[in-house]
Amino acid sequence: MNAEDSNSLEELSNILKMLLKHIKLIITVTIITVAIFAIAVLFVIKPKYQSTNEIIVNQKITKSNNQYSELQQAQSTDLQLVNTYKTILTSQTVSNNVAKNIGKNIYNQTSISVNTDPTSQVISISATANNPKLAAKVANETANVFKNKIRNIMNINNVSIISKATPNKTPTFPKKSLSLIAGVFVGIILGILSALLREYSDKTIKGMDYVTNELGLTDLGQINDIDMKLIKKNVKR
Repeated sequence: MNAEDSNSLEELSNILKMLLKHIKLIITVTIITVAIFAIAVLFVIKPKYQSTNEIIVNQKITKSNNQYSELQQAQSTDLQLVNTYKTILTSQTVSNNVAKNIGKNIYNQTSISVNTDPTSQVISISATANNPKLAAKVANETANVFKNKIRNIMNINNVSIISKATPNKTPTFPKKSLSLIAGVFVGIILGILSALLREYSDKTIKGMDYVTNELGLTDLGQINDIDMKLIKKNVKR
């Protein structure tokens, strides 16, 4: 083992000793941090609920001798138009009508996201709100408004709702278990930082080795603490 490896091991050993020395501080800071995270998750942060429905938009196929070829062409066109449908779903044309139907103040409490798959014609509409029933209502109303509006916008009459959104009582945010785990990690980090800060801000002399080895001073002896109360008693006697 060379000198550098030896010095590295010695430094690591000193750091570990320092952390063990302040282990109570680290544990205390970790517990306080986890408690703060728990209070925030359980009582401060409002939970978010998400409900999702699925729709599919395709063209009607007319009966003809070349029906299979027409079906393939229509499916290819529909796949290319999926992003267009997605844009329309998140446009003001749809959102304004949804807000009008369910109430603008209620609608403003929700957020809408639309997910698509490049290899599928299925479009997922997700609504997030503080209330699971409200999230389901907004998702379904968005699908219904889109179904009505797309007729005038693109002259498409074949919008099918594959599955309706239902209230999901399991919150999507915050994740309680993940939040508590994050609190543990944050607490440990803060505890270590607190221990380092306390250690390196402590300027007291803890032994004669520091005076002789670190400061290079000569040890002239030690003076014990003087108890002034005891001296006063002896003087009175």
